[in-house]
Amino acid sequence: MVPLLRVLYLSLLKCQECNVNAVEYEGHYVCPNCGLVIERCMAPPLFHISSEEHVRGAWVYPETQVGSYIDYKDAFTFRDSRGNIVSPKNQAVYKRLKIKAIQDKTRTLCATHYRAFSALRQVSEILSLPIIVKERAINLYRHVIRRLKVSNHILLMAACLLHAIREQKMHAPVTLMEITEAFESLGYKVAPKKLLKTVFVVRKVAGVHQELRKSEEYLPRAIDALLGSKSVLLKLEEKGVNVEEYKKELTNVCMKILTETKSKERGGRRPYTFTAAVIYCADKLLALRRGSSSILTQKLIARSLGVAEYSLRDHYNVILKPKFLSNPHAKSP
Repeated sequence: MVPLLRVLYLSLLKCQECNVNAVEYEGHYVCPNCGLVIERCMAPPLFHISSEEHVRGAWVYPETQVGSYIDYKDAFTFRDSRGNIVSPKNQAVYKRLKIKAIQDKTRTLCATHYRAFSALRQVSEILSLPIIVKERAINLYRHVIRRLKVSNHILLMAACLLHAIREQKMHAPVTLMEITEAFESLGYKVAPKKLLKTVFVVRKVAGVHQELRKSEEYLPRAIDALLGSKSVLLKLEEKGVNVEEYKKELTNVCMKILTETKSKERGGRRPYTFTAAVIYCADKLLALRRGSSSILTQKLIARSLGVAEYSLRDHYNVILKPKFLSNPHAKSP
């Protein structure tokens, strides 16, 4: 959508309850006040669907799967539109057609795409991804396979999914390791290094410029994961600290640290690991403010967030400690 037309379109979308303009959030237009979903935001596809396309039988949209099955997926007792069982003669006809359709899906090239789309559907359920991310991943996948010869379709689908997640800028972003672990749980081996290389290939073929992730995008999820740990909750209880108040204070201090730490200072470090180091630094600053010992340790944060303890320590010692804790009596952010 042309930027000017997009602005005009957004100005016409208003919440009937609050009478305010809608904003775009995770593939939907929603009210910023009450959160009412007004309309779905449709992203333009990267390709044109053609009857001459060489890849036939692959799903364009795996949710509804219109025309993919006769009756329900595993049903072999067929009914008409009124719910009445069809005649024995028609039962035999539909059964043969359904078996034929299933066999076609598991043959040659179509079977490869079938497995890739099935893996995408299952991974999306495991990671609780919104529909718009799955649709975008499918569009990217079909766009790439029409232009490149691909040997590992599962790896390509994983790369398209990672690209789609980063492109949509979800407020609870999924990390690369979570995607690889989700595919591995289904029996597919996806190496992180190969996945990153494939993401660059997808980006080049699609011609889509993508901004790098920022630590600010990972912060809410990281704090929620940390406060979901029994070890952290036990420490908070021992010190008599209210969980909600601590979460609010920790979030505010983390955001101030990130605001004062510019991109050049971060030096291209992994944003998720840097987020973990920021949380550790913020807890130390809160401890100084309270005049007590810290609640969080490097080992506890690393285990709760799934990051390397030595990386967290390096980020903290090189960037955050000299900037915010070099003078213990300095005013915290």
